[in-house]
Amino acid sequence: MGLTTIPFRKIEEHTEDVFEAVTVIAKRARQIIGDRYIIEEERRREEENLEEIGGEEETAPSYDVDVEINREAFDETVKPTTQGLEEFLTGELKWDKQAMFDEEGQEEAPEK
Repeated sequence: MGLTTIPFRKIEEHTEDVFEAVTVIAKRARQIIGDRYIIEEERRREEENLEEIGGEEETAPSYDVDVEINREAFDETVKPTTQGLEEFLTGELKWDKQAMFDEEGQEEAPEK
C-alpha cells in the first residue's frame, strides 16, 4: 500500500482549522483502535470458552507477550489513521466544535 499526499485544500473544504481536522481525525482513529481491541478480546474469549466446552484439560492461562503477527494480514489491514482521514474527507464524520469538550474539559470523540 503506497502513501499518497493529501492537499490542504481537501481538508479546508471541511474546516478552516487544520488543527481541528487533525484532532477530529486522531480521535476517530483512537475510536477505531478501541473498537478493534474490543472485537479481538471478544473473539479470544469465545475461543477460550469453546476450548473449555470441548473438554480439553484446563491449564493455567499463559500471558505470553510474544504474539506472532501475520505480516501480510497486518499490511492488508486499513490503518486507523487512514480510515479516519478517509471518513473525514468523504464527510462521514460529524462533530461540533463546542461539543468537542465535555463539562470537565475532557475531549469527546467525533460521531460517525
